[in-house]
Amino acid sequence: MTFGCGDNADIDPKDDDGDIIDVGTDPETTQIEENPATIIPPDYNDFKPPAAGQWFEDPAFGTRIKRLTDEQNINGWNSERAMFSADDKYFVIGKSNPNGSSTYIDAIGLFDGRTGDFLRDLPISGIDKSELRWSYDPQMLVYPKEKKLMAFNLETNEETVLKEFPEKLGKGKRNRLCGGDGNDFDDTGEWLLLNMGDTMFAYNIRTGEEGPKKDMSAYDWNYCTISPSGNYILANAESGQYLFTRNWESERRILPNNSHLDFGYLNGTEECLVSRIPEWNDGRLWWAEHGVGNGSFLAARLSDGKIFELLRTTKWFSPMVSAVAGSNKKYVCLAMRGHKLNPTEEWHPYFGELILIPLKTGEVKPIRLAHHRCRDVEGGIDFWNQPEQWINHAGDRLFFRSNMDNYLTEDAKHDLYMIELDL
Repeated sequence: MTFGCGDNADIDPKDDDGDIIDVGTDPETTQIEENPATIIPPDYNDFKPPAAGQWFEDPAFGTRIKRLTDEQNINGWNSERAMFSADDKYFVIGKSNPNGSSTYIDAIGLFDGRTGDFLRDLPISGIDKSELRWSYDPQMLVYPKEKKLMAFNLETNEETVLKEFPEKLGKGKRNRLCGGDGNDFDDTGEWLLLNMGDTMFAYNIRTGEEGPKKDMSAYDWNYCTISPSGNYILANAESGQYLFTRNWESERRILPNNSHLDFGYLNGTEECLVSRIPEWNDGRLWWAEHGVGNGSFLAARLSDGKIFELLRTTKWFSPMVSAVAGSNKKYVCLAMRGHKLNPTEEWHPYFGELILIPLKTGEVKPIRLAHHRCRDVEGGIDFWNQPEQWINHAGDRLFFRSNMDNYLTEDAKHDLYMIELDL
């Protein structure tokens, strides 16, 4: 086999007879979109959405969007949480008290997962509403309450005790499960990751099987979560992302940073985590070795830790990430923040957008859906004003929150919106 060299070299490899060799595409690599366009949201300061229940068209991308609420009281807890029921019939979200503090979660709103129509507020009280999780049963929400793991049935409006544990579930002032982020159920909705302080373990709510316990106090963990298959547990710690089997039989440091992440399936079969790189580029040499930098979004395959770059832009970014733990096995959805930038002065590819990234090797071309038009309130708190989005299990509905209708005066004035996906 010979390859040309020098200024007049052929770019195609040839065999000794001069015939071009078809080398094909390396199935273990990705080809990301090069030089993506920078698309500035039109009428950035003046755009006004219609009333709740009405559809409108995104002026830059042409995507139809339905406004679902207009009370400016939709909360969020980062986008990794699966807010759709197992059959996608329902969607739940926390709502703040419209007559009081925007930080106080007053109710849990139940919405139709197909039309986006508001159905009712759920009569669940006495818990941190960010702790609700959907189970394998489309009618059953699961949440901790002191030492008890509770279940709420949507059909009967009844609350029952699934199991009482010897110590209080959760950790911290609000006793949030495993740190409060991540999607603590596997994709079957059976294996749930629980903790009593720093003691972590998996629990099967269908069978009652309880996995072995592990003391995680040495890891300085931010939050922990279980993978879509239920076979792995991941600890998001200050020193990196640590991957264990469900029975704590092995440990690997799969990423050198503690960025927010979600899980998916590369090529529909290979379990992976998806994450961006931190602004301070912690682990710089490690990232350089894998050919990615702080403008990259990547997938890390759980079986061997191999890195696949999925997207790159020209400035560091901190997206909200939603893959519903990978259950649709096709896309991860990002809500790209604008980072206090004024688009008339500085903007970058994908900024301010809702995009779908195919989770696959080969050519990876993002689907750019719309501008979410969510932005920071001057003098406000970033977390309260970040965009958040939730893709459903089937991959045909995307709900997102935005303060596009009131970003000038107060923090956390979000409404809920919906896009119907036809992919």
